[in-house]
Amino acid sequence: MRVRIVCHEDIGGWILGKFALKLRDELLSLGVKADIDKIPDPLADVNHHIAYLGYTTPSGRLDTLMVTHIDSLAKRGLLMRQLETAALGICMSSHAVNALVNAGIPREKLCHVVPAHDGVMSPRSIVIGITTRTYTDGRKREYLLTRLAERIDLSPFHFCIMGAGWDEVVEKLRPSGASVDYISEFAPERYRGLIAGLDYYLYLGCDEGSMGFVDALAAGVATIVTPQGFHLDAPGAITHSFETEDDLIAVFLAVAEERMSRVRAVQDWTWRNYAIKHLDVWGFLQSGLAPAAPHYSDGVASLATYIPPPGLLRRTKALSLLVRGSIRGLTAGLRAFWARR
Repeated sequence: MRVRIVCHEDIGGWILGKFALKLRDELLSLGVKADIDKIPDPLADVNHHIAYLGYTTPSGRLDTLMVTHIDSLAKRGLLMRQLETAALGICMSSHAVNALVNAGIPREKLCHVVPAHDGVMSPRSIVIGITTRTYTDGRKREYLLTRLAERIDLSPFHFCIMGAGWDEVVEKLRPSGASVDYISEFAPERYRGLIAGLDYYLYLGCDEGSMGFVDALAAGVATIVTPQGFHLDAPGAITHSFETEDDLIAVFLAVAEERMSRVRAVQDWTWRNYAIKHLDVWGFLQSGLAPAAPHYSDGVASLATYIPPPGLLRRTKALSLLVRGSIRGLTAGLRAFWARR
């Protein structure tokens, strides 16, 4: 396949130029002949226009349009006229496709491919703060942190601890994957900076409450604390409560999962996949053939004319039944749990 990416703005400019360059580079790495110019190539198999606004005359081959935001009646009218000759508008979201279909554009003239990221971002550690000393009678329940380190991976977390007596606990945290900043003496200036930089304030004790909890709330910091003492008198102030070791482990797992669920949401939004999805769409438009089981819901899978093969339909139905069964099992488990409370 030979692809001309028709970029109607300077490729050294801003976002659209980046899309053109990234798409070209990935197509080349996939063995596709691809180049960029401001005019269509009548000899190319595909002329893909970035973006739709610059498309005026059909190339005589397969023309597709990258559809960015349609935020006026004039733009919507322009796109409707363009799609009389262009084969397809490739939107950036299913939401845009639905909105354009509701506005009167034929569904078979639209699909969507989600944008990509450069893969250079990574989640920073979740910063947990503790600002209390320990006591020989164990009233601060520091052993819970040791148990936490023994039972789960703490690599998503960074602990900032201020207060005397945490040396042994710190030595247990590091092998579990956590990073730790430990200040054994109280220092007012550093304390203020520490609190302001936290994601969560942690208090393990059950002895009326922590003054650090109050400061954390004043700084707008979320909390993981025991539901007792004056903690309960601050309305809506406890983000995550716990009492037992298992409770604390469940909280830390949930906090880590909340972060990772956001990461997973776009982990497949790569420029390589962006190019592959476009290739699949162009191949389908040319031959009517598509991947037997695309692993994504956009691209060719979002074409109105794409029909999944029977085997895929059976697997999808089986997965749906499995998910429904799992949900029923989870619901029954939760009901039983709350019945025992």
